Amino acid sequence: MREELSDPELVASFKGGDVEALGVLMERHKAALYGYLLRVTARTDAAEDLFQEVFLKLVHNPGAYSERLKFRAWLFTVARNAAMDYFRREGSRRALTLPQGAFAGDEDGDAPSALEMAASAEPGPQEALENKLLGERIARALETLSQEQREIFYLRHYSELSFKEIAEMLGLPIGTVLARMSRAAARLRGELKKMPQ
Repeated sequence: MREELSDPELVASFKGGDVEALGVLMERHKAALYGYLLRVTARTDAAEDLFQEVFLKLVHNPGAYSERLKFRAWLFTVARNAAMDYFRREGSRRALTLPQGAFAGDEDGDAPSALEMAASAEPGPQEALENKLLGERIARALETLSQEQREIFYLRHYSELSFKEIAEMLGLPIGTVLARMSRAAARLRGELKKMPQ
């Protein structure tokens, strides 16, 4: 069964003409990759387009992925580059910012919240209110991070890559990545403590 194959095996199978192997790869990485793209663009239409763009790169140039790299690291590198290109095309300097209410759900229903995406059961009214308030607090706290800290936070949270892989992906020393993540975590803790519960 294709689902039991590793990512590199699926890529090799796709290169050999097995189109369904691409579908397995897309399904396997859909939640994490789409979640990352949704957070950095703050738009469902942009996240969907970029998600497709990432996999189209593999379709149009299967040799772009080298088996010496972890597929997930390669995938998030392509996604990050696609997001940066998107912001350049849009002329936006809002790269890697969190939309208002992104963790609590948008009022217009455009983007699902992180809490909604992670929830496995429908919460009751009290729990839903508590989740919304917590989400708003987290969103405000994330806005206090520098763009560099926020980028590493998103990559670590959504990609499940190691800090070493994130450092390689960003072309930074691992100490820099660890320091930014440490400062981000400390800042988030401090900001959340200051906010009313």
